[in-house]
Amino acid sequence: MKKLIAVIMGGLSGEREISFLTGKACCKALKKKGYKVKELDAKGYFVDKLKKLKPKIVFNALHGKYGEDGLVQSILESLKIPYTHSGIFASSLAMDKELSRFIFKKNNIKV
Repeated sequence: MKKLIAVIMGGLSGEREISFLTGKACCKALKKKGYKVKELDAKGYFVDKLKKLKPKIVFNALHGKYGEDGLVQSILESLKIPYTHSGIFASSLAMDKELSRFIFKKNNIKV
């Protein structure tokens, strides 16, 4: 059996339910590949549970605020746990649609 992967899903955003669908599909695919997988709902204070699991990596299946805006990424980086997804700055920037649009236009990317 391979190292433990924690799949964080759910969370606090309005996209909580779709995040569960994403997370469960990811868990199924990872298990099929032979990975040891643990599902973790990131609702509320989940950090102690995450520390106790000691995953090799976290698969971020969170959607929306807190999952895609750099917050959970900053938590994972402070815990020194590798994760899937963009880093803190890129996530934060991507969630700010007005600033993203400005940067795209400044770099001649059609929007």
